[in-house]
Amino acid sequence: MNVKFAPSLLCMDLLRVEKQLQVMNRRADYLHVDLMDLRFVPNMGLSPTFVQAIRPLAQKPIDCHVMGWDLDWWIAALADAGADAITIHLEAAGERAPDLLADIRTRSCSPGLALSPETSADQAAPLLPLVDKVTVMTVKPGFPGAPFLWDMLPKIARLAQLREQLGLSFELEMDGSCADDNFQPLRQAGIDVFVLGAAALFGRTPSLERSFDQMEKHFLV
Repeated sequence: MNVKFAPSLLCMDLLRVEKQLQVMNRRADYLHVDLMDLRFVPNMGLSPTFVQAIRPLAQKPIDCHVMGWDLDWWIAALADAGADAITIHLEAAGERAPDLLADIRTRSCSPGLALSPETSADQAAPLLPLVDKVTVMTVKPGFPGAPFLWDMLPKIARLAQLREQLGLSFELEMDGSCADDNFQPLRQAGIDVFVLGAAALFGRTPSLERSFDQMEKHFLV
């Protein structure tokens, strides 16, 4: 699979949303929207209202990552707001994961499954045929800029192995502290989609266009 980039809109300049979205519409593959509820993770992210606000401006898929409980509410609210993809955490979905993933697809959204650091690849194995994407958290979820967890690389490699063994085609995404020193190891482990935050993209230069240039120069070698 080709490498894809998903800028985290939580890290963008929220005073320049329209201008930055114009750049991302040309240079990104997905628009990654983090949503948190102060309970599943002790932090707050963006909201379904934000998704609705950027929907008319977005020319790339709006990919929503829900770090929250009450998944029936989140799925309905995000689908109504115009999300193209909704990723839920296995830890929050529990035994209801198959039904929740089916609900996402029924609402014409692409279903994804996220795994927190403590959740193994094999715990997700029965659900892999139901999803279009698996997101491996490479930081403790809920804290942009948290230290990168190098011990997630074997989990990623195991998911890539399961994908091949089961003859599936879901994308493998990493989320958390992508940077110059870990991009290639992540790529070698099997990652297809890279969520880009402050270290990889938004903190490089004041110009998002130049930041994309610098990021691609470091990563696409």
